[in-house]
Amino acid sequence: MLRVIQRLQEESDIQSVAIIDRFLKARRLESKLVEIQVQLIAMMRNNTTYRTTSPVIQEEPATNPLIEPRQLDANLYELSLISQRSVLFTSFLNERASDEMEILETEKDLVMKGKDNRFYGTNGILLSSGLTKRVRELMSSYLVIDEYLLKKSIDKAMKIDDYDPSASQTSTCVDDVFFILKAAIKRCISTYEPEVVGSAVKTVMKILEGSYLNQFQQKMSTIFTSYDASARNAEKLMEQAKVNYMVVLNNLDVSADYIHRLAKEVEPDIKKGIWLNVEEDTQMISNTMNEFDEFSDKFKQSLQTGLEQLMNQILKPRVRPLFQEAYKEVKYVLEEDEYNEADIDEKFIKRFCLGFDKLVQTYKQTLTENNFGTLIGLLVDVMTAQWERIVFQTRFNQYGALRFDKDLRSVIHHLSTLSEWLSRDKFTRLNQMATLLNFEEPSEIYDFWGNKAGSMNWRLTVTEVKKILALRLDFDADEVANLLPKNN
Repeated sequence: MLRVIQRLQEESDIQSVAIIDRFLKARRLESKLVEIQVQLIAMMRNNTTYRTTSPVIQEEPATNPLIEPRQLDANLYELSLISQRSVLFTSFLNERASDEMEILETEKDLVMKGKDNRFYGTNGILLSSGLTKRVRELMSSYLVIDEYLLKKSIDKAMKIDDYDPSASQTSTCVDDVFFILKAAIKRCISTYEPEVVGSAVKTVMKILEGSYLNQFQQKMSTIFTSYDASARNAEKLMEQAKVNYMVVLNNLDVSADYIHRLAKEVEPDIKKGIWLNVEEDTQMISNTMNEFDEFSDKFKQSLQTGLEQLMNQILKPRVRPLFQEAYKEVKYVLEEDEYNEADIDEKFIKRFCLGFDKLVQTYKQTLTENNFGTLIGLLVDVMTAQWERIVFQTRFNQYGALRFDKDLRSVIHHLSTLSEWLSRDKFTRLNQMATLLNFEEPSEIYDFWGNKAGSMNWRLTVTEVKKILALRLDFDADEVANLLPKNN
């Protein structure tokens, strides 16, 4: 029976190669590959010109009807099916041959007589048949077509990109592009060829970075400089620029998540696949898919850079005026009746919350939850630093210190309601300042310092502690100056 299987493999090589040749001729695949190579070179030159000379969208090279995308998509499906059937057939022959070889224990040499063992496996079947070689050549064509179709489809998705705030926090290109990518990856997995999957995934990441991520990065670098600041409607244009910028940030955020999920979503397809070497092939493909996790870091890095740029250019300059407005007619040296009046009026907290809510309103409405949380974190870092500077320049008495502590707690509570990602740790230094300012006398520091600090981790230096305590008008300056050893 083993000889029959060997003869079947030899005959299948002859017939399958003839069938594949007729397929290539009927589909005009060689002509399509030549035209695709021309188009890929033209697209590469176009992208280089776009990146180095002008933000204006270049004219798209005319597409030959021979490589119409829908037809190419159908060709890729046919090629993946040929590869799949080839793997199934080879797996069937190998399995049957292995069973027969186990039966022919004493006749192995007789069956393999006249054959070069270097080209045959232990089961007596060719390690690399004519069919296998021919299909691998086809898969090279598959990868070229796949690259072209991916690039073409993603470029189109970017050109027709649109944003509808009532429909989504991202623009349309995100869902479009990842629908294309998921379909492409599922199709390459269906070839049951690990090398094809590995090459296809590398192509996906290359195109995703060049035709997708780079466009977002370019938009971020030009959005705030592309509008006329001297125009009559400059303020309106600026607001639109901010929205456009935030949409790009949302696109980056959701894209990073989609890339991470992409590997998880194709796991069932990998497990269901019929691989020649199941354990080795599935492990190889799983490792390839895990590269998407590292690749998503590029989107996260661009996102972090973009959020920091938004913070520094737009929000940071408005933090100081926010405090200046909130602290109008507010002081922290109070008599008892002034303290009671301040407790009722709460001028600072009302003004601050109103100003802060107005400041972040557009961002809260437009940004994704993750982006808004990160932005609030960056904003709080800037705010706490500004507030610390204000505290160091303010004088307090006991009633004023109590009022400051209430103001601080109210601000922390209000900000916590805006984002669940807010870390109260960011206010640790201000909380420690409030604690110091509310001492009955300077020597209380010894109940909280050194061995008696307990779980309290002081973020203030000795010098800063003394400066804070010196802000209390009712504390003796010499006593404060002599507190704590200088080397602590």
